[in-house]
Amino acid sequence: MESEMSKKAYVHSTKHPCTENAMNMNAIKRWYAANGWQITAAPADADIIIVSTCGFSKEQEDYEIGVIEKFGREKKDGCELIVTGCLPAINKDRLQSVFQGRTVPTSKLENFNDIMNFTSKIENFETHFVTENEYNTDPKISRFFRARKFFEKFSFLPFVSVPKILYTVPSEKWYCVRAAMGCTGNCSYCAIKNAHGPIKSDPLKTIVAQAKKGIEIGYREIALTGEDLGGYGVDLKTDLSELLNELVCLPGNFKINLRFIDPYWLHKLRDKLVPSFKTGKIKAFCAPAQSGSNRILKSMNRRYTFEQIKETVNYIIEKTGVEMISTNIIVGFPGETEEDFYQSMRLVDEVKHEMYMVFKYERRPDTKAAAFENHVPQDEIDRRYDIMHRAVVRKHLKNLIFGVK
Repeated sequence: MESEMSKKAYVHSTKHPCTENAMNMNAIKRWYAANGWQITAAPADADIIIVSTCGFSKEQEDYEIGVIEKFGREKKDGCELIVTGCLPAINKDRLQSVFQGRTVPTSKLENFNDIMNFTSKIENFETHFVTENEYNTDPKISRFFRARKFFEKFSFLPFVSVPKILYTVPSEKWYCVRAAMGCTGNCSYCAIKNAHGPIKSDPLKTIVAQAKKGIEIGYREIALTGEDLGGYGVDLKTDLSELLNELVCLPGNFKINLRFIDPYWLHKLRDKLVPSFKTGKIKAFCAPAQSGSNRILKSMNRRYTFEQIKETVNYIIEKTGVEMISTNIIVGFPGETEEDFYQSMRLVDEVKHEMYMVFKYERRPDTKAAAFENHVPQDEIDRRYDIMHRAVVRKHLKNLIFGVK
């Protein structure tokens, strides 16, 4: 009988992994290695291939389907292919059209225990780390990761530091702590909630204890993960401000990187968040605005206005110790007019974000927006994306040279 020591596992990271996905992939690899398996870089040699997937966008989904088909054709006899990540929950029908094997959804990583008869349980394996290996599938993402790594390597020099524009790029120097999974919103365009469900917050004491451990073993940046951190605690009768007030009081020289705070919660909790923000411990976070048009924001089922975004973000940058806020913008949402689009340009011109990510709207399965009328033609979406992208590049260069003004 073949021993565990001679078996090989190949783990394929998704093209644009969120932090949660990257943490899971890192844990899976370490779990297999701890149980005697060799982690191989050659899928043709593997006895098991695990493909991590994302269903955030149609482009991403197409890529994942292509990878699954490729490995299905090329894997050696006897090798099992397993699909994990969000795609099994976001577009089950399309996945099943090309793959009939076993799947492990992101929210049920413990299902790996039923597949592998290992002594240790995967849910007991720490998921606090990310490495470059989880981000090397996409050359663009990998370049950002390596750029931050370069600046970190030489940050001991007095004139070298990580540029603010890279603050939200994942790092091997992060100690990742999950605060919550799932979402409090119901955005009309988003399919991620179909995979993660409503928000499920981790206990405050557990999060604080994990962060304390990371600081004690030498980490200087705690990455608090969750796609809706602003909604933390609504299911536990607490909120993000109470969690941050506990975290910033931990002893040690460290900063906290918050992954995503919906502008709705940022505006709603602003006055309660200010005390922790003013400590200088909160380094950066992303507040995904998505649009600068109030009409489109309402159609997206976002729960704030452009005026609230502008007032809240600018106040935090001007009056607190938060070093950097990034944002996301979607162009070409159904019904978006030329006027709506140029109202979104106000996010670049009038709001003190340090970094912007621009996305083209894409129909996603089981979302309300997919059934909306007045979808913007693809060539027009492409045109608006190019205009917004150029504006963002100019803003990035301006921020790098002069800082956020």
